[in-house]
Amino acid sequence: MLNLYAMFHCNLAFSSIPREHFPLVVEKCYAPLLGLAESGIPVAVEMTAWTLKEVDNIDPYFIERLRALWDEGKCEFIGSGYSQSIFPLVPVEVNRWNLELGNKYYLDLLGRRPKIALVNEQTFSRGIVDLYTEAGYEAIIMDWNNSFQHNRYPLQYKYLPQRAAGLSTEIEVIWSHSIAFQKFQRCVHGEIPEAEYIEYVLSHASTGEERGFTAYSNDAEVFGYRPGGEPTEEDEHARMADMLRRAAERPGIRLTTPGRMLELLRGCNGAGNLISLESAETPIVCKKQEKYNPLRWAASGRDSIHVNTECHRVYNNLKALIRQGALEKEPIEDLKEVLCDLWGSDYRTNTIDEKYAWFQNRLGWLKMETERLLGNHRHRTPLLAWVYGGNPASPAPELDEAGSREAASTGDGGRSHVHSAEGVLKVTTPSVVAEFMPGKGCALKSLVFPAISSSPLLGTLPHGHYEDMRLGADFFSGHLIHTSREGRQTTDLGISQAEVKEDREKISVLVKNTIGIGVLWKFYDISKTEPEVGVTYRLKVNGLAASSLRAGIFTLVPSSFERTSLWFETVNGGPGPERFLLDGHALGHEEPVSQGVSASSCLGATEGWVRIGDREKYIEISADKARLYTVPMLRYIELPVEKSFFLRVYHSLGEFDDTAWWVWRGFNEARFTLRAARS
Repeated sequence: MLNLYAMFHCNLAFSSIPREHFPLVVEKCYAPLLGLAESGIPVAVEMTAWTLKEVDNIDPYFIERLRALWDEGKCEFIGSGYSQSIFPLVPVEVNRWNLELGNKYYLDLLGRRPKIALVNEQTFSRGIVDLYTEAGYEAIIMDWNNSFQHNRYPLQYKYLPQRAAGLSTEIEVIWSHSIAFQKFQRCVHGEIPEAEYIEYVLSHASTGEERGFTAYSNDAEVFGYRPGGEPTEEDEHARMADMLRRAAERPGIRLTTPGRMLELLRGCNGAGNLISLESAETPIVCKKQEKYNPLRWAASGRDSIHVNTECHRVYNNLKALIRQGALEKEPIEDLKEVLCDLWGSDYRTNTIDEKYAWFQNRLGWLKMETERLLGNHRHRTPLLAWVYGGNPASPAPELDEAGSREAASTGDGGRSHVHSAEGVLKVTTPSVVAEFMPGKGCALKSLVFPAISSSPLLGTLPHGHYEDMRLGADFFSGHLIHTSREGRQTTDLGISQAEVKEDREKISVLVKNTIGIGVLWKFYDISKTEPEVGVTYRLKVNGLAASSLRAGIFTLVPSSFERTSLWFETVNGGPGPERFLLDGHALGHEEPVSQGVSASSCLGATEGWVRIGDREKYIEISADKARLYTVPMLRYIELPVEKSFFLRVYHSLGEFDDTAWWVWRGFNEARFTLRAARS
């Protein structure tokens, strides 16, 4: 028997639906779903609490019907949280607030909390499992296709609930299916014949065993209406009902809901296996085809980089208010609710002007309000202070005739040394030895942390380092790469002049380059007391349109690491780090999906850092997301014949896809800190 469920994701925050259409959407898209349930067709309805509140304001009777149908078992309500935010890209505390607020409003409006959650935008990371279980959820609905892509479970797992591993817990998984919901949608829209759709459904049935599968598990707003448009002339819900009834008339097909299907199949042979949904290739799993990946909300969309930067700034303000105990619980809860809403995914894609203006006004208000409540006493660094290395009046150190200078360092009594010869600028402190190439924009030639390793952990791999022709180029570190939609590439790897400054804690190297897209100031801080180097990029542009912009690019030196024990880890929205072993894998997060989609994946790095190491040591690369939001991307290739590997980290400051609509003007500044440590 094939148990077939249909679940409809109701989302009034949908990026292209204007507020004036909300009543129309409730009438034409949502109410007919309850009609299906009342007619005897079991359906599941999912809403964020934000959408549920909006529907209650528009049509309280709808909420009454939904509540009654759920109580009677004719309809099942699925939860998700307060707003549809992308949990693997959002700080863990905001995700907790989101789920807590969702539960609060579900209980207030529906009388109980749902036990099954739809993973927002079907975008999953291992860490968020722990958050769903903390919030009281017993199961999640998540996409099969992209979880299977790199994990290759036995195919029969597709038809049975399994258990997804988290960091310290696990949760049951009910599978959605990208191909299945697209088939259903095409059939209702008249793009494929009903017979073809039913044949597809029957292909998943099996004689003599209980199976589960999804008829539909996506947007409700695409039936009876077109987002941002008008109602359809055809009654698509009537067509949908006929399709489902005719499917159920076939021997071996039973219509059900996700919860009932879970109860029926939970004890079946082959169910309940503990599995990982994520993989080293895709630490953040999404639904649908590869163009639909986390970068659409992180670095593409409608200026997502600056939107996310501002949300992080407000989050820092709110954390400070909570830490200081500056407000009573009720106003703090109100501010949390607004921030959770502003982190919604739909403000970061094809957002219409009306919604974007409302969003910007609300974000501006929240930022001003939190700063007012903090008393505006936070220290603010003058805009150009970093350009002068602290005190603008301090003179640059002089080099002797040989191009060298030596000065006493603070800390352990060691010496610092700056030497320039044969096209290399070498800076030595007791904690760091860094070589720069002024002929290549002062890219890092090598970076050694003597207390951790006598060999450079990252730097430049010259042309010819590898025999493999896929890697037949120079691979630098510490530079910037811009690629236009047309494929034109700009870097800062030209001839440059470096200015060296020194204070008690560090030696600084300052470079200014005019490049094809504007002016770039790059500033290295080499610590005298810690195994640490800071790299700041300050870019001035006059009109940089949606394109691919990457900085914080660092190439690991393969001879300094043990390939078989290589790993990387970061935090992707959960309560702790997720570690992935690299042995046997191949990663290409930065590679374009197509001419119109500039990259295929990224890490969330929601605590601001990513670590890469082996059994003995690691290097941590961190960024301040409230200064300028960035996300890391990894490229990893194993070269067994050469007994080597290629591993590089990129940080995206902007990407393009079908949602990209952003233009930069003026100054933007990002800072990365490199730290080495023992594993």
